[in-house]
Amino acid sequence: MKNLFFVVVLLSVFMVSCSNNAEPIKDIDQTTTASEKAEDNNDQLSWNKFKANTANTSHIDVDMKIEKPELFLKYKSKDRISTSPSIYDGVAYFGSSDKFMYAIDFENSKVLWSFKVDDDIRSNPTVVDGVVYFGSSDSNMYALDAKTGELIWKFKTGDIIMSSPNVANDLVYFGSYDSYCYALNTSDGTVNWKFKTGDAVYASPALGNTDVYFGSFDGHMYALDQLSGKPIWKFKAENAIASSPAIANDKIYFGSDDHNLYALDRINGNLIWSYKTSQVINSSPAVSENSVYFGSYDYNFYCIDANTGDEKWIFKTEGPIHSSPALTNNIVFIGSDDFNLYALDAENGAPLWSHKANDRVHTSPAIHKGMVFVCSFDNYLYGLK
Repeated sequence: MKNLFFVVVLLSVFMVSCSNNAEPIKDIDQTTTASEKAEDNNDQLSWNKFKANTANTSHIDVDMKIEKPELFLKYKSKDRISTSPSIYDGVAYFGSSDKFMYAIDFENSKVLWSFKVDDDIRSNPTVVDGVVYFGSSDSNMYALDAKTGELIWKFKTGDIIMSSPNVANDLVYFGSYDSYCYALNTSDGTVNWKFKTGDAVYASPALGNTDVYFGSFDGHMYALDQLSGKPIWKFKAENAIASSPAIANDKIYFGSDDHNLYALDRINGNLIWSYKTSQVINSSPAVSENSVYFGSYDYNFYCIDANTGDEKWIFKTEGPIHSSPALTNNIVFIGSDDFNLYALDAENGAPLWSHKANDRVHTSPAIHKGMVFVCSFDNYLYGLK
């Protein structure tokens, strides 16, 4: 534990104790009204964004068949695909290093539209209320009509955008390599607020009922008020944070380049537990009520007790894991740089099946109505059912 300190205020003197690297920045009224849209929506079955829902849990409340599905969709872009697919209204959306955002009607294997930007796309698309939001290495955040691909607005930041947007409260939340976390108005892309960190913001924000959580390459996990951007607390890891946080069980879960997976108290940012691997953790965790799932560059995929941080099981792949898992009640899916998408028993980690691509599965799978979608550096979007 580090930086144990006391802040004394008592009407002027009441005592608040904070520890484990958490630094309260300002006392924010936790009853501040915010849109209920930002609630943890695990009960919804859509996968319209990276990590499935606004809380970033990557978990949907369904059981899936354990038999290996058949390949029913294979679409090739003109360059490698570094984004994860998002599924909305019968369409798979993904961006490519060929500078296009694609909309694929997966029932008919038909390209509905493609939209070209000025650099590669490594920000995963989010589709909300008929609008596709995504960032690009051309430094812009885009909003497109989901049906037609027509530009609604774009907003220029000071550097590349790899963070994936999260949408609630009529705001789009995302980070940029210019060191800011932004909240833009969904209607016109104007700035509602922005918050400066000490380095690039690669991770994708998670939304609770009133707060937004995100990490920075400056090594801090931040908690801000969703509507005002006012800081609440920050927690210092030992290295950069590229892993996107997940909110569940009144905790914030995320990994760091310091090789640790952290669980923090959602309200005050205090450390509850940490679990150390032997390499960098860029993989963003999937979380259920009892378990946390994530990969590491040490080639291993981990299942940890969500409440205690105790190890449950480990599955070893043949390559580093950058991919973030997708979780159902009985199966967890994970990609690896060994070119495979794996389906594992969520309870014990036993391998159920795998699908081999022709290059790294660096991106994260998406689940929709018994189907699994994943992209690869081999330029392909795959659909299995």
